[in-house]
Amino acid sequence: LPGRKDRTTKSLLLSSAVAALLAMPGVAFAGDVVWWTPNWSQARAQKLADEFHKANPDINIKLQITTSNGLPQQVMTALQSGSGPDIIEVQHGWVQGYAQSDLVLPLDDTIQDKDDYNKAVIAEDTYNGQLYAIPYRIECTALIYNMDDYTKAGLDPANPPQTWDDWMAASKKMTTDGVYGMAITGGGEFGNTITRALPLVWMNGGDIISADGKKAVINSPEAVAAIKFYTDFYTNKVSPDSTLQNDGVANRQLFVAGKVASYLTGQYDIAPIAQAAPNLKIGAFMTPHPAGKQTAGILNGWSFVIPKDAQNPTDAKKFLQFLNTKENQGYFTDTFPARVSALDLPRFQDPNLKPFAGMLPYGRPTPNTPHWVQISQAMFNGIQRILSGQQDPQAAMDQANDEIQALLDSD
Repeated sequence: LPGRKDRTTKSLLLSSAVAALLAMPGVAFAGDVVWWTPNWSQARAQKLADEFHKANPDINIKLQITTSNGLPQQVMTALQSGSGPDIIEVQHGWVQGYAQSDLVLPLDDTIQDKDDYNKAVIAEDTYNGQLYAIPYRIECTALIYNMDDYTKAGLDPANPPQTWDDWMAASKKMTTDGVYGMAITGGGEFGNTITRALPLVWMNGGDIISADGKKAVINSPEAVAAIKFYTDFYTNKVSPDSTLQNDGVANRQLFVAGKVASYLTGQYDIAPIAQAAPNLKIGAFMTPHPAGKQTAGILNGWSFVIPKDAQNPTDAKKFLQFLNTKENQGYFTDTFPARVSALDLPRFQDPNLKPFAGMLPYGRPTPNTPHWVQISQAMFNGIQRILSGQQDPQAAMDQANDEIQALLDSD
């Protein structure tokens, strides 16, 4: 019959296409929710996915494991191409860019108990009055210290310093017999140093760029004084000779080796220290502040987003509500939960975690600007010029300010 050959050919082509589709890994079908989750939380993610599926047998959670290396570009490519999964875990600082580019869905209809969340991170995930991500993990840096070194220096480990002057004085007292009192970062990936130095600028009343994002202000008197205080740990020989090369991991290794008495870090270092040196008595305290002022920290962490072109946003939203109950969020996070009430869970009651939790209300997001990476690099380069003796703090921050202003003027 006329057309039979054409119909047969089309039927064979359709069958082949379906077979090929079924053979493709990671392909989602109705009832599937594809979740990109980092490798460091894979086991916990699988446990939660299994629990959700038991309660919702018509919804399959399909994990696809990501790694930190190259993740920003991988996520952006997926969002722009429309070929992404249903849920992606991203750093808070990436969310505004996605929202501005209309690449992710607003989630005001999904988040539960919004008032129970850290206010700063909710603000960071909000664009033009709408919430575009649900934060689940937050963290700030604080001080870890060797309690025996404090005692040897005649200091009371139960009463760590509160102000900058006391912090520097205690660090100098502990610098003796081959031990450095306070290690700062001055090398490695620039984010290590920015995370530790920029909060000092904030707590001293300065900033790196103006609130409207149009003016560089890292060379203000308040900012320069804070940068000088940070670098003085090294210029006063309180921080190790290797400071210009040291990142956060290097400082932890020096601490474990008994070469450093204290350093700024996140609570994620507590477990590795305990494993490497179980007999080391460690304590922690909130980052000291200038007299009469408040402490501050950069609020880091991770949020969930749903791509605008997600195949199954309805079930994805249902799964996000499951992931972000108080108990599940508290279980899933590597550091602290974004929900304030979840901090009451047993796992967060370790006394050494309390100072890190205490920093959270003082945490701030990094400035929302497309030039943040280059701005951070300019500030870091200025700090390195101070540490290497090439420039004094004012000259180094003047140069950094000029470089940052050029970036802002390029818009």
